[in-house]
Amino acid sequence: MSHGSPPVETPKALLSHVVSDDNILWVVTMLALVLDVLTTLYGLGRGLAELNPVVLALIPSFGPVGALLILKLVVLAVALVAWTVLPNRYRAAIPIGVAVPWGVAGLMNTQLILITLFG
Repeated sequence: MSHGSPPVETPKALLSHVVSDDNILWVVTMLALVLDVLTTLYGLGRGLAELNPVVLALIPSFGPVGALLILKLVVLAVALVAWTVLPNRYRAAIPIGVAVPWGVAGLMNTQLILITLFG
């Protein structure tokens, strides 16, 4: 029996663990979340209307920021549970399935904001 030190990873091997496909997908998901939330809040501040019925129902009780954060946190919690339960080969579908609608919403918000600002 030996208590030798653990093998030292090369910088390339360490980087490949940090920049895994899963990590990249979750980073893209978080960027889509930030884009959606920031553009939604900016648009609401410029007089644009929220179209998500869940957010609309939560705004009177929690305000726009609280409503958006509650909804996003619930979606992330469900996504993380699903991601941990699914077999590895299907896991990528979870962050992609969350990032795509958030990214599309953020881009649509951006388009509406630009139209509002520049006609």
